[in-house]
Formats: sequence, structure tokens, C-alpha cells
Amino acid sequence: MLRRSAASGTDGQSVADYESNLDANLSDLLDRLISKRYRAKLVRRKYIPKGGGKLRPLGIPAVEDKIVQMAARRILEAIYEADFLETNRGYRRGKGAREASQILRESLATKKVNWVVEADIKGFFNNLEHEKLLNMLRKRIDDEAFVRLIGKWLSAGVLEEDGAILNPTTGTPQGGIVSSVLANVYLHYALDTRIENEVKRKAYPDVVYLRYADDFVCGFHRESDAQRFLGWLREQLAVYGLELAEEKSGVVKFTRFNLKASGRFTFLGFDFFWSATRNGKQTVKRQTNRKKMNLALQGMKQWIRINRSRTLKQLAPILRRKLLGHYNYYGVIGNSESLGKFQYWTQHIIFKWLNRRSQRRSYNWTGFSQMWNTLGMPTPQVVEKPYRYQTNVELFNV
Repeated sequence: MLRRSAASGTDGQSVADYESNLDANLSDLLDRLISKRYRAKLVRRKYIPKGGGKLRPLGIPAVEDKIVQMAARRILEAIYEADFLETNRGYRRGKGAREASQILRESLATKKVNWVVEADIKGFFNNLEHEKLLNMLRKRIDDEAFVRLIGKWLSAGVLEEDGAILNPTTGTPQGGIVSSVLANVYLHYALDTRIENEVKRKAYPDVVYLRYADDFVCGFHRESDAQRFLGWLREQLAVYGLELAEEKSGVVKFTRFNLKASGRFTFLGFDFFWSATRNGKQTVKRQTNRKKMNLALQGMKQWIRINRSRTLKQLAPILRRKLLGHYNYYGVIGNSESLGKFQYWTQHIIFKWLNRRSQRRSYNWTGFSQMWNTLGMPTPQVVEKPYRYQTNVELFNV
């Protein structure tokens, strides 16, 4: 389903416009697909705030391109879902980021891992090679017309905000609905199966590997294996036109046997680290990454600034959803302190905003807290179930 509120592409046609004459539009689109007269339209590029003063490019395809891509995505998912490895957790139905973080935590806590390679691919979605991707698709898809259709989206021009037209030679379709599954296909062959077939045989005794989109972690027992893997990884990615984001990649000592010397790494918005429990046992913990926490609070400040003329009662429904969204993702076992900090600083942001609205002090903290509760604001809570009670996840060792 396409969102009726979605922005229009370069043709200026909205979803509502397309639906107003839906049967005729779909019939015409089908005729052009069958007769091979279908052409992908230019993708409109828009830049949106990313946080930290940066901008994120957003591609907006035309409505009919979205429709055809939705159908293509379903076909690709039906073909490749049986091929994708369990170590690939990104952009797949029934597999989420929080669940992936729990699987990784459990794997690191129970396997013989002392060193972790954290890795991120530099500009992955902009740099994967078109011809290599199309050849990967041909390994499983005999319909050349379907492969060429995907090729049209890969090479579709991009209309910049200043009117310039770019013709990409690498990367996934800008804003394309098929982009996520195509990215998974690329890394399935370039990385996942290579690690399964090559790295597994050379490392001892356990290798813990998990990938979510272009962000992945690999754990080893020996430092020599971790360092060897990092070198292998650079060479392997280069074969496919990719390279590591070196500032986000490296080898981290990660051991229960020396907590002071053991480091931490960040994955999926969480910091992973070894810690001692109250009864003296060692365990792997997850904590909201400080940078992610600060970005979330900055986003809250910006949202309040934009809506400063409205009342808290008017903003309450959206604020509740924002808080619940944060708690539902970061509400993992052992992360209660970070959840409490997020609530505390969010309350302070709202408290200061309310008291700046008038010359005099509008609320003291007690009165504000009562109003907060009256408005039904959610309290931080751990929503994650203990791993042993999960029925749809699998612990894996590559």
C-alpha cells in the first residue's frame, strides 16, 4: 500500500491523483510493461535534516514507479527469503533491529569470543556496482526482462533540488521500494556466503557474525583471527566496489576475563560491553548509545521549538507516541537506567518550554509532574522478554 500523503515525484502526480482514475491508469501501466514501453521516470531528490547539522538525501520516485517496484519487491522476497542466511537480520519480514541486538548479545555471552570486529561499509547504498548486482540476480532469475526492469531503476536519473540531473552509475534506486532487498542480495553474495564458506573454516573455535543492512559485527576467540578477518574484509569488499568506513570499523577486545581491559562497541544504537552483575557474575549488557540518546533529545527540542505556539495538551498525543517509540526500541533487559535518563531529560525540555511561555514561572516541578501523569505520559519500562522465552529467534554460530 502506498501512503496517500506521500510526496509526489518529478511528474507532480500524487497517490490521490493516481487513484482518481485508478483502473485506467493501471491498465495503461500494464500495457506498457507487457509491450516493454515502460520507462522509469526521474527520481526527485529532497534533502532532510539528519541530526548534527547534516542532511540526508531522500529519493522520491513517481507513483507508478513505486507501484511496479512494490510488485517487484514481492517477487524478489519470495525468491530470496529461502536463500538469505539467518545472520542477515535487516529489512526482512519478522526480523527487527531490537531482536537482532538480543541475538547478538546472547551469542557473545555464550560463545568463545574475546575479540570483536565492528564494521560499517562506506556509502554502501551509493556505491554497489550495477552490473555485479544484475549478474547476482541472474543466478536465481531466468527472466531477463525482469532483470532489465530492475536495471532501469538502477540507472534512472535523479533530479536535484537545483534542477541538475544526475545519472547514477552505481548504487541502489534512489528512494526505491526495492532498494532494501537489492542491498540484501548484494551483501548475501559479497559478504554473508563468503563468511560462511571461507571465514568459518579458518577461525577457531567460534565465529559469531550478524549483519543488519550495511552494519555488521564479527566475533572471534583469537585476536589473530580478528585482525586477519579485518584484512580479508577490506580485500573482499574491494572486489565488489566497496570499502570500509575506517572511522567506524576496527578490532575491539571484548572479554569476560578482564572487565577493565575489555572494551565496548556500538551496534544498532546500543553500546555492547561486559559487566558484572550484583551477584558477581559476568554478562554482556546493552546500553543506549550516548550519541543516539543526544540525537533523540535534540530531536525532541527541535520538535518543541517548531510547535512552541501550541499547548502541551495539544501536543500530548504526539509526545506519547514519541516516548513509546523510544521505550519500545530501547526497552531491553539491563537498560532501565538509560530509559530513565531519557524520560528525565525529556521532562526537563518540556518543563523549561512551559515556563518560558509566560513572564512568570508557570509550574513548579511538583505541579508539572502531576500534570505529566494526568496527561497519561508513558513510564519507561523494559518490554523485551528474556531470551529463553523467545520462540521465533535462533542462536547462531557461523
